[in-house]
Amino acid sequence: MVFREEQKDIFINNFLAYMEIEKGASKNTIRGYAHDLYSLTEFLYAHKYIHSKEIIEWGNISIFHLRGFLAYLHTQKANKASSIHRRVCSLKGFFKFLEANNAIESDPAKDLSYPKRAKSLPKFLPTTDMQSLLDIEAKTKLHKTIMEVLYSTGARCNEVRNMNLVDIEFGFKDFINDTGETIKVSTGQIIIRGGKGGKDRLVLLTPRAANILKDYINTERNLMIQRAKDKFGSVNADTEEALFLSNRGKRVANRTIQHFISKLSKEAGVRHTTPHMIRHSFASHLVMNKTNIRAIQQLLGHASLDTTQIYANITPDYLRSEFDGNLPIK
Repeated sequence: MVFREEQKDIFINNFLAYMEIEKGASKNTIRGYAHDLYSLTEFLYAHKYIHSKEIIEWGNISIFHLRGFLAYLHTQKANKASSIHRRVCSLKGFFKFLEANNAIESDPAKDLSYPKRAKSLPKFLPTTDMQSLLDIEAKTKLHKTIMEVLYSTGARCNEVRNMNLVDIEFGFKDFINDTGETIKVSTGQIIIRGGKGGKDRLVLLTPRAANILKDYINTERNLMIQRAKDKFGSVNADTEEALFLSNRGKRVANRTIQHFISKLSKEAGVRHTTPHMIRHSFASHLVMNKTNIRAIQQLLGHASLDTTQIYANITPDYLRSEFDGNLPIK
């Protein structure tokens, strides 16, 4: 099956516009819906259920066709249950939209069932490995800072990429050290704009992350902007706004972040690490530190507490490895 972006169905287009404008869906969500629905049209056309991919009589599509599409994805395309689950969401959303707007008489997707997804525990780094990863000498301040921000905030890779300078606020708070002396330490917060589901949320910076981020902004980021201006004469608005910039003076790419974290994890001698694994580590470490689960939900930007609860299911092997009999009553 060949997927072609140039195929344009007016009903699909209207649905995507509705999701973007009225529901506030993110660009990634819109892209996913578009891919799923145009994949459906390719399937219907290839099996001669429709005669045109541009003008489709959606009222003639039944649950038989939709189940055939899902079966095709499972048996011939080897889609995992999680992928099939997303496709079902796309189909249900689309046909519900068509029925609500009187484009079809009845919704053929309403009786589609979601596949059962295996509940697996999130992969995360033990605290000692995470410490090793944070302490390793990174190639640039950009790499070091992004890794610190990922772990301090629990943000997704794309959310970190899209952070803007204006959304950061630094401050100070009083802290009593081991000697009983009161000192001021750096703090910070960042507003993540348009996260998953198009929602904004507030995330926090540890004193360590706040200091490293301030240093990056005042040194390497300013240097990147100046280099871009020297080379091109000026920089565009997105470059001026972006928090994290590449060597080319552009907003850093997701692939760049993924690549250097993978490389640094190898150098640190820990398991292969991804930005999302750092997010899992952030949440798991908070749970182990007895942080309120609803606070973790807010920091992660989960719409449902059920999604966050998975972090409470720390593996027995990990608990055994961490427990050393250090109880108050021995």
